[in-house]
Amino acid sequence: MTRYIAIRIGQGALVVLGAVAVSFLLVNVAGDPVGVLGGQLLGPEEKQRLIELYGYDRPLSEQFVDYIGSVLRGDFGESFRQPVGAVTLVLESLPPTIWLVVGSVIVTFVVSIPAAVLSVLRRGSKLDGGVRGSLMVLQGLPSFWLGVVLVLIFSVQLRWLPSYGDEDWTSYILPIAALAIPLMSSVVRLLRSQMLDIMGMEFVTALRAKGLSERDIVLRHALHNAMPPLVTFMALQIGWLFGGTIIVEAVFGWPGIGTLAITATNNSDLTVIQALVVVVAVVYVLLNLLADLLVLAIDPRLRAS
Repeated sequence: MTRYIAIRIGQGALVVLGAVAVSFLLVNVAGDPVGVLGGQLLGPEEKQRLIELYGYDRPLSEQFVDYIGSVLRGDFGESFRQPVGAVTLVLESLPPTIWLVVGSVIVTFVVSIPAAVLSVLRRGSKLDGGVRGSLMVLQGLPSFWLGVVLVLIFSVQLRWLPSYGDEDWTSYILPIAALAIPLMSSVVRLLRSQMLDIMGMEFVTALRAKGLSERDIVLRHALHNAMPPLVTFMALQIGWLFGGTIIVEAVFGWPGIGTLAITATNNSDLTVIQALVVVVAVVYVLLNLLADLLVLAIDPRLRAS
């Protein structure tokens, strides 16, 4: 188990290193940091002075080594547009986004697990057909479109919920719903399929022969054995959730990393973009490592193997 965790940490470190390399290349190869700093007002001499000041005249290999050292110290430099450290802006914007992601995962589990269990217990019934029909509808709903529809219904028409900012807990309801609802369809479909496969196994037949009810078999055995694949699937969806928050935060004016990414891109704030790429990669790796540990805790067979 220790060796497995060490391997996963090493794989995560490679992912973060790749994100660092991508962020470096975006600015130093694809971008024009001197042009962004000075705009169109600088002459050739002033531009050359900035190139020498920031070391852009050195070989890329030397710049990359220095950049890795700065990243390890948590130093991405100051924002090009604000007198604040780039990583400070990212870390200030990260908690609101994490709360959205965590909230959407919790809501997805709370709704999807009972729906999948009821569908398996009543398989072949009208309830099961309704659940499967709802999955087909929800699966194709994009988060940004759903966010706009939720705002029109619950904020504009009914005036029940706020549509902008994060003033209180009610501000979380609509953006979390916009992220969670499309994800629910995938979770219910996966969990239902896993449990139905388990219900056809030989040990389930033996449990029925011992007199266990269908409800006890589903809740105590099928659901438990279907959880490791679900946790792994949700870990893979974390990246999708972080990506989905960019558009959802724009719809709801949410002060998270999505809004910061859009603002930094529009303002060509290259240091903030670099910090965003690296910090999001680190968070993604940590959450996936946590999911791996959770799967190990749930399934003793993995620990034994």
